[in-house]
Amino acid sequence: MYWGSVRFFKHLFFLALAIILLVPVCLAFYHMSLNARLTEELITLKAEIITDRIQLQQNQTESMGLSLLQNSEGKESTYNFDLEYQNLYPDLCISDIPEQSGSTDTVYLTFDDGPTTLTRKILDVLKEKEVRATFFIIGKNLETEQGKQILKNIVEEGHSVGIHTYSHVYNDIYNSVEDYLDDFYKAYDLVYSITGTKPEIFRFPGGSINGYNKTFYKELIAEMTRRGFVYYDWNVSAQDAVGKITEKEIYNNIVNASKKKTRSIILMHDSLEKKGTLKALPAIIDELSASGYHFESLTRNVAPVIFGYSD
Repeated sequence: MYWGSVRFFKHLFFLALAIILLVPVCLAFYHMSLNARLTEELITLKAEIITDRIQLQQNQTESMGLSLLQNSEGKESTYNFDLEYQNLYPDLCISDIPEQSGSTDTVYLTFDDGPTTLTRKILDVLKEKEVRATFFIIGKNLETEQGKQILKNIVEEGHSVGIHTYSHVYNDIYNSVEDYLDDFYKAYDLVYSITGTKPEIFRFPGGSINGYNKTFYKELIAEMTRRGFVYYDWNVSAQDAVGKITEKEIYNNIVNASKKKTRSIILMHDSLEKKGTLKALPAIIDELSASGYHFESLTRNVAPVIFGYSD
């Protein structure tokens, strides 16, 4: 009799064993199939998202009047032919930005807001120490004969000159790209007429990204870059812009921060009340020189330090 026999239980055992083995295998194949389907759906979804993003970017680009073209080297560049401010000041354009590099163990001393009577004393220190620096000047300070002469001295003594706008009035220059160009051109034209040299570098008042230009800083930077100008922010600050600060504090701010970097663009200010900066300058140069750093002035060939964009 088969039912209840040894052979029956043997077959029952093998059947149960087969079921035990087959169930996990079947479940594994099911999950593999399910994962494959989900993966395919996910890839499709990602593709749709990417497509949507590209379309959104294209729409935003078109709304700003931007066109993507190939430059002479075959690299993709962004040009804008529909924005009216691009037609402003056609002579406010210089050559294409050259290849840039940044030397290690280099310090770039930069002075904002001059020229003033303090500038001549700064130049004397730099001459004594045989150091080159960069002066980001305010155009309105060139309206006097003294200002014009000091600017000529800066150039004659081998330093770099950059634009720091004409008025330095944030509420005026950061109303729009047009307003910035109006102000910038006034300073640019004045420097050119005095020195015979077209300034090629500049610094935004308050830095390239600040509370006044936050709604259009990318557009403003793009337009200035399109015209060939290079801007320089900073990665070391004397912190001498506002408030009372001592000569020792200025020294510590610059030296301590610079020694942590292989390349420093140092922000200082050149205005009548910044006597602490002038007093600290010789010791700053001596200490950084003794620490193995050398000093250079900024040109468009120097890779800039720029503030990061916030998305």
